Amino acid sequence: MVISSLVVETMPDRTDDVARELAQREGVEVHETNGHKIVVTIEAPSTGASHEISSRFIQIPGVLNVNLVYVNFEDETLG
Repeated sequence: MVISSLVVETMPDRTDDVARELAQREGVEVHETNGHKIVVTIEAPSTGASHEISSRFIQIPGVLNVNLVYVNFEDETLG
């Protein structure tokens, strides 16, 4: 299991809409909204799966930027 924490920056008038959209996505949990920034975590089976989930965030209308803050992948097997 890979757990990643990210900050999603949004257009100020779209933050609530983006937070609702993110909360509906599988493996994504919205923890906090602060101004135009949303703190989320992703739980995924691999780093590749986590990256695939987060790379789709930028396609949500109103998202300006996605910043990876932390990733824990100590249980992931390589190869």
